[in-house]
Amino acid sequence: MKALLNKEFKLCLHPATFIYLAMVLMLLIPNYPFLVSCFFVCNAIFFCFQQARENGDAMYTAMLPVSKAQAVRARVWFVVIIEAIDLLLMAAMCALAIVSMPPTNAGGTDHSLSLLAFALIVFAIFNLIYLPSFYQTGYKAGSAFLKGAIGVWIWIMLSEGLMIASYSVAESGSDIAFFRFLHEAIDCMPKTAEAWTVQGILFGIALVVYVLGTLLATRLSIHNYEKVSVA
Repeated sequence: MKALLNKEFKLCLHPATFIYLAMVLMLLIPNYPFLVSCFFVCNAIFFCFQQARENGDAMYTAMLPVSKAQAVRARVWFVVIIEAIDLLLMAAMCALAIVSMPPTNAGGTDHSLSLLAFALIVFAIFNLIYLPSFYQTGYKAGSAFLKGAIGVWIWIMLSEGLMIASYSVAESGSDIAFFRFLHEAIDCMPKTAEAWTVQGILFGIALVVYVLGTLLATRLSIHNYEKVSVA
């Protein structure tokens, strides 16, 4: 597995990945839907799959003494590492933003554990849709990415839309219990015990969803790829 993972980073890592990871700097833009930065990471993963395809990685890997299942697992670990790096960078940007930017974000989710939780869901959705779809053929990266992108954007619009609504309701002075809860416990940098607890639970749930979603994506991808002829 270590050798296969090393192969992934040496042969499949597209140079644009570093540019897309740098899009985490979007978290320093005032009043912006920060989850959009996660979509660029999904785009980077798509470029890596494209580069691997154009370089004949499937045929090369088929000539190695490894199974298709091992090849898929190595690629999934490659994807997970890129997503984990982005999540760590997002956490660093959140820490920087807390001391250098306004405390609220009118354009979406605030810098908080909630933002990281929502990012995990973005990646879980992308992995669960994109990976099995790609491995149905082993080469149609574009159509698989389109499907994954649709799922990701539905989640981004839903989650960021709710946070924008909670901010707007709070600013209007309306007292709607659901939106008040969102604004005071989820869409905020946690300062109270309640907010820390709620966001901690939310992050934990999101992490479980990410792990289970990626494991399921791996299983489905292996199942699909076993039927594909790479000759």
